[in-house]
Amino acid sequence: MITAISFFMVKELAVWAMIGLVAAALWVVPLIDFLYRFQFTIKHIEMPSKINAEWMKIHGKDSGTPSLGGILIWLTIPFLLLVGFWEVPLMKAVSFIYLLVGAYGFLDGLSDVLTKNNVKFREFQNKFEWRVGKFIIAMAINVIVALIIVKIAGIQQIDVFGFNLVLNSLVGILILTLASTFFTYATEIIDGIDGLSSGMFLITIVGFTLLMLAFPASYFTSGESTAAVIAGVMMGVLMVYLYFNIPPARIYMGAPGAMPMGPVFLLLGLYGNVLPALIVLMLPYFVDLATSFIQLWSIRFFGKKVFKIAPIHHHFEAIGWPGTKVVMRFWLFNVGIILLAVLAQVYFG
Repeated sequence: MITAISFFMVKELAVWAMIGLVAAALWVVPLIDFLYRFQFTIKHIEMPSKINAEWMKIHGKDSGTPSLGGILIWLTIPFLLLVGFWEVPLMKAVSFIYLLVGAYGFLDGLSDVLTKNNVKFREFQNKFEWRVGKFIIAMAINVIVALIIVKIAGIQQIDVFGFNLVLNSLVGILILTLASTFFTYATEIIDGIDGLSSGMFLITIVGFTLLMLAFPASYFTSGESTAAVIAGVMMGVLMVYLYFNIPPARIYMGAPGAMPMGPVFLLLGLYGNVLPALIVLMLPYFVDLATSFIQLWSIRFFGKKVFKIAPIHHHFEAIGWPGTKVVMRFWLFNVGIILLAVLAQVYFG
């Protein structure tokens, strides 16, 4: 029985990965041309306060590359899932999360593009108050994400290390909102070096695939392959994006593609009720996010930096590691993480 389910799952994953790859490949070049033609590009400017001086040494040369390449991910994945599986609750939930959180990310990224020559506004964007305001908006967006998880995906309760947590309650929605917000920030913050975010996302999806194979009863009922289809589509689209993001990058992902990944990873983890594995899978993202928070708070309240640049993947660049070395070591670390995630689920799930 398990063998039959596993074979069916792998087959569906492979089929839909190819569908996702072809669908993204059909319009990625026109999208890139559009972004270049209408100057949806980034521009790195050294601030009068010199707050980004280290950043300019490393990435000042990257100005002129489109920063909204994540549009490819934001629109292709939900399109395929909704067209092929409109009646399936999990498909609708994943699609709505991509569209909602991706739209917020698009507006955030668009504001950066439209104000790229406004030095005063760019300086303000580095302020503590600006970041707090964005956090509040992100929380509001993720209240809706929490409701999508509960009402559309139908995940009413989960097992939290032996305790039953009812998600369809005020406390449950609040916990989901906080979790989804941090997941959103965690996958957004990892985007910053050519190939880093998309490679990390692909490896994490492989981790979810291993969990589906190891715990088929958690992900598949009555022979349905919903979770495998989602993983396959995400893999195919990300492969196309990564092709154009390998150094030197033709496009950068930006918030439209990176932000929705976090809540979708959260949903996939909750759907399979694999909380121990989910926590381990997200560790690289959480560590990267934590270094950014530490830096922000240290500058705000103590007036000094902990890292040369935050998050930590840029710190490694600042101390002399080439970007490719940072990326490949993060990828390698993440491969180890997905193996630990399976073990965590075996022993603590």
